[in-house]
Amino acid sequence: MKRTLTFVLAIFFVLLALRLSRHAAGPCPAPDSEAAVASSQQEPGSPARRVACRVTSATQPTQAIDANLLAAVEAEPDPDRKSEALERVVKSVSDANLPAVLDALASDPSPAAADLRQLLVRRWAQSDASAAAAWSARLPEGSVQCAAVGQVAIAWANSDLPAATAWVQAMSAGDSKGVAAVNLGYEAARSEPVTALVVASALPSGPQRDDLLVHAVSQWAAGDSALATEWAAAVPDVTLRERLLAAVAVSSAKQDGAAAATLAMKTLGAGDEQDRAAVSIVQRWAQNSPSAAASWVAQWPDTPARDAATQNLVAVWTGQDSQAAAVWLQALPEGALRNTGFSAYSQALTDRARSSAAALATDSVGTLLQ
Repeated sequence: MKRTLTFVLAIFFVLLALRLSRHAAGPCPAPDSEAAVASSQQEPGSPARRVACRVTSATQPTQAIDANLLAAVEAEPDPDRKSEALERVVKSVSDANLPAVLDALASDPSPAAADLRQLLVRRWAQSDASAAAAWSARLPEGSVQCAAVGQVAIAWANSDLPAATAWVQAMSAGDSKGVAAVNLGYEAARSEPVTALVVASALPSGPQRDDLLVHAVSQWAAGDSALATEWAAAVPDVTLRERLLAAVAVSSAKQDGAAAATLAMKTLGAGDEQDRAAVSIVQRWAQNSPSAAASWVAQWPDTPARDAATQNLVAVWTGQDSQAAAVWLQALPEGALRNTGFSAYSQALTDRARSSAAALATDSVGTLLQ
């Protein structure tokens, strides 16, 4: 009798605990219930949970995104949960309902609405870029349209670069065209850097155009440094030309460090641009041929650029072959270069010892936990 009573009481308390836990968590309301559109302050759980509860009801056909749902997204302090909540809302919108939902969001100035617009436009453009582009073109000129065409350009460039390029080139001059062209250019530079250069060259002069040109020519140089050098050398603007040639030299340094060094020394005037390029060249050259890079650095005059290059060189070399790096340092004459080199060598050994100790400690903890 006692065993039976004990068993019954145990079952009772388990069921009671389950009921209380469900009540505390707050189940998601049914899509057609009044609770689905209740104020976010009345719903239990985090803002991200409230979003999950509302997604079903907020995106039924012909309905806009619930304003309270957007408020819940915006109130979520955790970036990961906020991103997950936004993705859930995006996935809940059917393809057929995309235009209606975007129309409703177009006039909403809240940051959450802006984030949703970009995600929804990108999704639309991935499946029907021309339709998304046409919708974006109907928006009034301004930040909302700029953001929309930027997303269309990214998605379209990755699915049909020629069509996306023609679309951008046919756009009326203005801020939206500039945003679309820049986004298209960065996407194109990964696989078609020459197309990116064509698109960038049509932009008005300014930092955005110049940065895109530098990025695109750098991508080009990684595959064909000779043609990239020829193109960059023909640019009439002296300041921009030096930036472009420096980008070509740095990009090609890992494949041919000697040629990259020669290009930087012959085509760049003495100054900050040449110094930055030289330091970056050494860092990349040292990955394949540290002794050759070291011979070049040893010829430099005593400048801050030489110190920076030496530190990068020794750090890379010590990681590959600390004994060879030590032999080179020992052979240097007494002076600033030798002192800088040994200081960098000591720091590299210290960093390596710390990394090894941390890895050993991690492995030990893992073994103990098994």
